Amino acid sequence: MGRISQESIDQVIAANDIVDVVSSYVDLDKKSSHNLFGLCPFHTEKTPSFSVTPLKQIYYCFGCHKGGNVVSFIQEIEHLNFPEAIHFLAKRAGIEIEEDEDERWQHRREEQKLIYQALLAAAGYFHKNLISKNGESARSYLTQRGTTINDWRKFGLGYAPNQWDALYRHLHARAVTDAAMSKAGLITRSSRDNWIDFFRDRVIFPIIDLSGNVLGFGGRALQDQGAKYINTMETAVFHKGSYLFGLPQALKARSDQLIIVEGYMDVIALSKAGFENVVAPLGTALTLQQARLVQRHSKEVLLLFDSDSAGENAAMRTFEIFSDIGMKAGFVLLPEGRDPDDFIRDKGPERMASLIDNAYDRSSYRLALAERKARDPGNGSLRLLEYQDLALDILAEEENVVLAELYSDELARKLGSSTERIIQEIDRRRGRQHGTGEPHRAAAAPARAAEMIAMRHPKFRAESSNDLRLLRLLAEAPDLHKRELDIQYEDKGRDPFWREALTGLNLAAPVRAGDFHAGAFRELAVLLLADAEAGTLTVATLLSRLQQLEAELDEKDLSKSNDSEKQKMEEFQDDLNQIRESLLQNMSSSDQDVAAALREKSYDQLFRAVRSEQLTWERDQKLALFNYYNERNESDQAEQAKKEASVYTQAAALVRHSR
Repeated sequence: MGRISQESIDQVIAANDIVDVVSSYVDLDKKSSHNLFGLCPFHTEKTPSFSVTPLKQIYYCFGCHKGGNVVSFIQEIEHLNFPEAIHFLAKRAGIEIEEDEDERWQHRREEQKLIYQALLAAAGYFHKNLISKNGESARSYLTQRGTTINDWRKFGLGYAPNQWDALYRHLHARAVTDAAMSKAGLITRSSRDNWIDFFRDRVIFPIIDLSGNVLGFGGRALQDQGAKYINTMETAVFHKGSYLFGLPQALKARSDQLIIVEGYMDVIALSKAGFENVVAPLGTALTLQQARLVQRHSKEVLLLFDSDSAGENAAMRTFEIFSDIGMKAGFVLLPEGRDPDDFIRDKGPERMASLIDNAYDRSSYRLALAERKARDPGNGSLRLLEYQDLALDILAEEENVVLAELYSDELARKLGSSTERIIQEIDRRRGRQHGTGEPHRAAAAPARAAEMIAMRHPKFRAESSNDLRLLRLLAEAPDLHKRELDIQYEDKGRDPFWREALTGLNLAAPVRAGDFHAGAFRELAVLLLADAEAGTLTVATLLSRLQQLEAELDEKDLSKSNDSEKQKMEEFQDDLNQIRESLLQNMSSSDQDVAAALREKSYDQLFRAVRSEQLTWERDQKLALFNYYNERNESDQAEQAKKEASVYTQAAALVRHSR
């Protein structure tokens, strides 16, 4: 067995998503916004402490402290050495391993090198043409689309002249071989068996990977010459379904969120308007491989597609792909008949930002489309019976009972009906969908009830990720114990209950001990806040305070404690261990967020995100209580829990989006 090439190792790791691989051995459950948890396969345990982080493609066990990437997981679980693990994963993904001593692979690497050189030379030629006299028609088109030379440079745009073999002659004069040009997809054979350029009289959009390699091109026709858009044919380095336009530029935004649009010009228009975290598939529907690529670089996606029937259908299909891989996705709905490019040029960045901030979930998106469909095209009035039928069918398909009931309130107001009658009709339609005459309650209720029981269990610790983020942020920005958030309350039209509830939550308050869950996190926070007040809080202080709590715990005499006290001390020790592991080994899901916030000095932004997630956690607890009481027909308690859940939903949105 020869030495495996680094290219093969990288290819194998990229092709084996860690969630897919680990799921073959471990039942994983999403217990936090960033991680999946399961019982560790490397030691015996009853409470899941084994976590997988899709964004970072790593695993880590807080119990036995084993961690690493997909290769080290296979090494550990299959008892293989590194080369054997690479071969194991290569076979799983259908990849042929390249070994340095193999002449075939040496030849292939040399061939790829020549292809990359040809593509880079072509990209330079196309760009030079765009800004030369030959590119006047292309410049005119791009200028009409609202772009400038700065945008052309940023994305490397170019122009392929309206000549049969201009690129071929240019590259040939620079000693690029016919074979390299052909294998790069730059030239093709004519009916007379001559070499001619593949792209002619087209605006050129280069597809560039994260290493800066040009992989291929997209071309937009300037005249009526067949397909409006064409892409480089499949080559040894270009696979249309495996990469995204604009990804290198989008990742520079350092955002946890990526916006998916349909076209190249949509990416450029949004980037020009200040929305840098935008990518697009390469002229086709998003593939599973592209979705996995998105998942490696973001925590959530927003789908911003053309507002026509084709775009809306494509958005729903894309949502299902992200849903299948467990990734959070939302929808941005444009006015009917608009696309992102023309909307932002017409209405401006502020209107687009408002739409993005008010993105829809799946059911609310479908309800909005249903309302649009049910409006009279002549006078714009809402055909109530048509809308009622569409909306009820949508809510009958909503698996989350709580969401269905929350939307039922809104629907009842629109239709001038009661929430109870709406819910009765939803239940009737659910029964019809499931082939029975009986009302069908979605499976979400018992699942939420089980989740509530888990929340009450003393070992349930998914919420601690926010505490860890807040501890690190406080240590790096000690003035957060004084700094209040700027929260703008919108009291207009809000009844006294909402105003009193939101004000009572004290959303704008600085960091305080009550922001942390009881136990080790809160006791550590009390010490750190005192240090912050004294002006002595640093990261080093945080670690020393952690050691102080550990020393105090060690001094306690367990022999004089009852079972309940022993259990509390064990939980306290578990929390201290988790804090230490996450801080010292940089395995916490907060590290990337905190590091980005520190670089940008955007402490308030991260504090908002943490507090918003804390409020979301409280909302989930209230929703769980709602289902708990609802299953027992305790209607008063259920109604109160639902109302409180709505308060926390409003509060979370207010904290995150208030400026």
